[in-house]
Amino acid sequence: MRHSISYSLGKYQVNINFWLFILFLLMQTLLNELGYWQLERAKEKTQRMIQLDSSANQLITDFSKISQDDLTHFMPVKFEAFLSDDNTYLIENKIQNGKLGYHVLNLVTEKSTGRKVLINRGWISAKANRKNLPQVTNPPFDWLIIGRIYPINQDILSSEAEIEQYDQVYRIPVMDINVLAKLKEKLGENIEPFLVRLEKNQGSGFVIDWQWISMLPEKHLGYAFQWFALAFTLLIISIIASVKRRDNNQ
Repeated sequence: MRHSISYSLGKYQVNINFWLFILFLLMQTLLNELGYWQLERAKEKTQRMIQLDSSANQLITDFSKISQDDLTHFMPVKFEAFLSDDNTYLIENKIQNGKLGYHVLNLVTEKSTGRKVLINRGWISAKANRKNLPQVTNPPFDWLIIGRIYPINQDILSSEAEIEQYDQVYRIPVMDINVLAKLKEKLGENIEPFLVRLEKNQGSGFVIDWQWISMLPEKHLGYAFQWFALAFTLLIISIIASVKRRDNNQ
């Protein structure tokens, strides 16, 4: 059984191996699909940035009307609340300007509905020794909160993740649905499946520099260019490997 074909093309001889040709097609498909996927991601991130800008003036003041669509669009909110407890909740392994630290959370009760939600007050630095927790003061008991909704993601961490408690400080490895369920069970409270990230320049906030998208559209476009460039390079190499100039004596 033949595994390759050869034919003449003017002054050139073309040799194509079936198995290598199939591998070439698979690689071309993969590289181009990765490029198009990055283009789609860039489009999604661009739309997200547009949505963030356009929603800035669409302030939600009625807590009972928060919808799933509001969660995905990080809608801005403003509401009155009071502290549900005197606990501080620290999400660890948060990086700010190359420094390791925590996000500081407090649990509040929205006054008009009685719904409980965690408020992210921003970043604080961690001590050199992990056992030494930072000292954090609570916000006022009655609190006017202005921020943006941030949904709690699903299944980022395994169900084995543990919440550490030190008196009235809870150290949390990451905030996902599994960890939230454990926190709700530990506190005996029904907590909303989203955070509210404080806006800047509020007296009860810490270092606030929220990243609403994980990667800018320009970076996705750069990755797309790399994948397409690899696909084009593979095409050129394959042509060079398959086409040879014929010997004039043949």
